[in-house]
Amino acid sequence: MKKVLIASTALVAATMLSAGAASASEKIKLNLGGFSKWWVVGAWQEDSFQGANNADYNSVDIKGDNEVYFGGSTTLDNGLQVGIDIQLEAGGHTDQTTDTIDESYVYVAGGFGKFIIGSKNNGTYLLHVTAPDAAGNWNEGGMMMGDFTIAKPAAVQGMLGGNTTAIATDSDAEGITYVSPTFYGLTVGGTYKPNSTQDDRGATNIANTTGTASLGAGEIFGAGALYANTFGGVGVKVSAGWATYDARTTTIANPGPSDKVNEYSAGTQLSYAGFTLGGSYRQQNAAGAAAAFDGSAWDAGLQYASGPYAVSLAYFRSEVDGTVGGGEDTIEAYQLSGKYNLGAGVDVLASAGRIEYKDETSVVANSNEGWTVMTGLSLAF
Repeated sequence: MKKVLIASTALVAATMLSAGAASASEKIKLNLGGFSKWWVVGAWQEDSFQGANNADYNSVDIKGDNEVYFGGSTTLDNGLQVGIDIQLEAGGHTDQTTDTIDESYVYVAGGFGKFIIGSKNNGTYLLHVTAPDAAGNWNEGGMMMGDFTIAKPAAVQGMLGGNTTAIATDSDAEGITYVSPTFYGLTVGGTYKPNSTQDDRGATNIANTTGTASLGAGEIFGAGALYANTFGGVGVKVSAGWATYDARTTTIANPGPSDKVNEYSAGTQLSYAGFTLGGSYRQQNAAGAAAAFDGSAWDAGLQYASGPYAVSLAYFRSEVDGTVGGGEDTIEAYQLSGKYNLGAGVDVLASAGRIEYKDETSVVANSNEGWTVMTGLSLAF
C-alpha cells in the first residue's frame, strides 16, 4: 500500500511536468468560509459518580463549536486543479493549544481522482456512512457523543478516536490520501500516514504517550469504498473500510511491545420520501498486549426531513475490553435531534439524549450516566 501511494504520487508529479507549461493565469486566492455553532446545554450527572469523585458538576453550560476555513484553488494550463484548505479552530470546546489548526492540506485533482496531502481524516473516514442525525450532533464531534456534556470516567475504554463507528484512530494526522472518481456510483479511497498521532512534530513515527495506560500507534494504512445511487426514488448508500497499524500499550515508565491492530467498518443508508434509515458497525481487532483495546461499536437511526424541518432518533453502543479485570467496558447512548432552517446558512438546532459509561469493575467512581438537553444556533458562512 505504501509503495502504491508513493508511486501514484510520483505519477501525478510526472503528469504535471510532462504536460508542458503548467502555470496558471493567476495565483490562488483564499476564500473565507466556516461555521459557528453555540449551544445552551442542560446536563444532569449521576449523583453517585459525583459523590465518589468529590465533584459537583453544573447542570447548565454554554458549549460552542466554531471553525474558520481558508481555502482556494486554481486550474493549471494542463487541466490539473491544485488547491489548499486550512481550518482554524475558532473557540468553543477546543482548548486552542493542542489543536489550533484542525486540518491543513493541499490537493491535486483531475480525471485520475484527487490526492490530498497534509492533515486530514483518512480515506475510510471520508467515505464512511453512519446513522443520520438532523442536528449534525452525532458521532465523536457531537456535544454528548464527544463527551462534552456528561463526564466520561477515565477508566471506561471507548473506541479509538471517540464514540464513532468511523475509523478515526489517526484523527487528522498528517498523511496522503487518494480518492478516486465516481464510476457508476462507486468511489474508492486509500490512505497512508507515517504517524497516526495528530499534530505530531517529532522526528520519528513512534507515538509517545504520557500518563496512564493508553494505545500508541505508528504508521497506518487504510482503504475504503462508498457506493451511492438511486433506484426508483429509493436512495442507497453503502460503505466499507479497513485500516491496519502497529500499536503498543504505553505508560511513561513501561512502554509495551508493538502489536498488530486491524480495524473494519461498514455502513448503510436507505432514503425515500423524506425518510432516511441508516446504521453502521466498526470492529477493532488487536493482538498481544494491545488486545485490551479489542472492541466493537454500532449505531442505528431514523430521520425525517421535509422543507425546512428535520427530526431524527439515533442509538449507539460500544463494547471494548477493559484494562483491569478482563471484562468489557460499555458506552450506550440515545439521542433525539431536530433542525429548523431559518434561511441560507442559519439553522436552529435541538438535541435531547442519554448516555451511560459503564466500567468493567463495580467501582462507583468508574461509571457515570446522565441526561442532556440542548438547543443551539448554527451559522454557516
